[in-house]
Amino acid sequence: MKWREAGLIVPAASVDIVSLLLWECGTNGSIIHDDKTRDGLVSLTVHIPDEGADTVIARMKACLDALWADNPAWQAYTFVQGRAEEDTWLYAWQQYFCAEKISERFWVVPVWEKTDPPDAAEVLRIEPGVTFGSGFHDTTRMCVRYLEKFVRPGQIVYDIGTGTGILAVTAAKCGAAAVRAVDFDPAAVKQAAVNAKLNGVDEILDISRSDLLNDLGDAVPRADLIVGNLVTDLILRLLPELPSYLKENGIFIGSGIIDERIDEVRQVVRKRGFTQIAEDLENGWYTVVLRKT
Repeated sequence: MKWREAGLIVPAASVDIVSLLLWECGTNGSIIHDDKTRDGLVSLTVHIPDEGADTVIARMKACLDALWADNPAWQAYTFVQGRAEEDTWLYAWQQYFCAEKISERFWVVPVWEKTDPPDAAEVLRIEPGVTFGSGFHDTTRMCVRYLEKFVRPGQIVYDIGTGTGILAVTAAKCGAAAVRAVDFDPAAVKQAAVNAKLNGVDEILDISRSDLLNDLGDAVPRADLIVGNLVTDLILRLLPELPSYLKENGIFIGSGIIDERIDEVRQVVRKRGFTQIAEDLENGWYTVVLRKT
């Protein structure tokens, strides 16, 4: 399959909303490269199926131009594009993924990696496919650590925006009896199912397509814990809906919040009847842990 690759360089303050915008324009999501430049810029990469790519790219540029018009203080963005065969760009990304310890308990190991972790380690074996969520990003690592801490055997867990399914798999390995994983992207739903099977937890995971919680309906059981590794705007959209899906004293782990917008999230948390019980910051990314009260 042929793909169009587009690269963006944007101010760090814009990366959250730009990621959401790219998703809404029809991409498979964006890869955010962790390191900021000296000028406070961040690079992102998106991959778009070649068929229909011109329309998607035109939409992206129009939306970016409109966003920058509303934020004249931002440094101008840089946009470049090219073509890539699927196996070429996937192989290129494989060079950056190797077995790594991401918490006290877990190692994440890509399927092509032959490294054996220490005997005491528990392995999350991941095939990213064309949906990214490898476990190497700061937000994923923080979520894994909090899942280790808060998931109890027999609990019901929801993973919102599951991507590769790594957090849903983690919850299952931490003892959850049932994990409902959802994503708006059909490719992510498919890939999460692949990874659930790779890790032997496919009978525990229920994976489906949903726009956040909106397509689940009212018949689903309430969760003991909900995790969402998203972006700030999606976290803000999700917060008002959480009480209807969480049990009393249920836990929400929310990640993907950039440091420039954490106060905005804190204000909404206070208004929605949650108690914040933990918070973590790594390389400009926040994770918050809330309890329903």
